[in-house]
Amino acid sequence: MLPLLSTAYLPPIPYIAACIRSGNIILEKHEHYVKQTIRNRAVIYGANGILPLIIPVQHDELFNKPVHEVRVSNDSPWQKIHWRSIVSAYRNSAFFEYFEDEFGAFYREKPGTLYDFNLGLMNVIFRSLGADVNITHTSSYQKDVEGVNDLRREFHSYKQLCAHIETPENRYRQVFSDRFGFIPHLSILDLLFNEGRKSVEYLLSNYQ
Repeated sequence: MLPLLSTAYLPPIPYIAACIRSGNIILEKHEHYVKQTIRNRAVIYGANGILPLIIPVQHDELFNKPVHEVRVSNDSPWQKIHWRSIVSAYRNSAFFEYFEDEFGAFYREKPGTLYDFNLGLMNVIFRSLGADVNITHTSSYQKDVEGVNDLRREFHSYKQLCAHIETPENRYRQVFSDRFGFIPHLSILDLLFNEGRKSVEYLLSNYQ
């Protein structure tokens, strides 16, 4: 069945694994925004361990409009902060320099809606992985959807991921693993920058 997924900022590894396995996904465009979730939060591996990256959003009627209308708040220099954090975390990884320019371009402009910003980054992620994933979008909100694998609440937060998805037995190299050990289920950036195109093989082998 096709996965039905919420929008996500630099999605976690299990989320992308679900996309790769299917090859076709549906993104929920019409749900109401849910705070403190992967919709505007990613988690990377920094020099001090787990590092959340949070996109600020405008709060005008935030919970009364479809998620594709939620706009990013550009009052603070969050783009510079996020990109500086990503560079600091991954500049010594094996494949960062191969993908740096295309990802970095997203942090030099002020985005409009959260949904479109996330979607643009997802397309870059799939291209970088060398994965052909077709994305369609819901035309209306339905609480219960037949004939799909409804994962809209499956990956709400990093804490939820760690509580419900086992750590893979096979562990790829992480930049700061000598300090804090292996940390699972991070943003797909962590796997991509450390493993490059081998990431797809890892996803298919370790996430069912």
